[in-house]
Amino acid sequence: MRTGRCSDPSHRSGAERVGRRVLFRDPVALPPDGTSTTAVRAGDIGYWPPGRALALFYGPTPLSTGTDPVPASAVNLVGRIAGDASKLRAAKGARKVRIERA
Repeated sequence: MRTGRCSDPSHRSGAERVGRRVLFRDPVALPPDGTSTTAVRAGDIGYWPPGRALALFYGPTPLSTGTDPVPASAVNLVGRIAGDASKLRAAKGARKVRIERA
């Protein structure tokens, strides 16, 4: 994950699932930036300004019409999941998510 975009690159927070996306809140409020987009792929990590949250995309979301995730609104791309993002499906029921620098 690129650093300097959220409060701490080794971040822990309660997780919320929406479709095949994991959201967790960040105390830092950031505006949209030059990476802001709604075109994301499984494995992308985006900061969602309206929700002040990081989103880990690992498959289709409620707005998807195909296999790619579609965020509710534009996200600032901040990184990629190292490895197989679909493994997040197996974490169903997890209450915590931890992001670390690769």
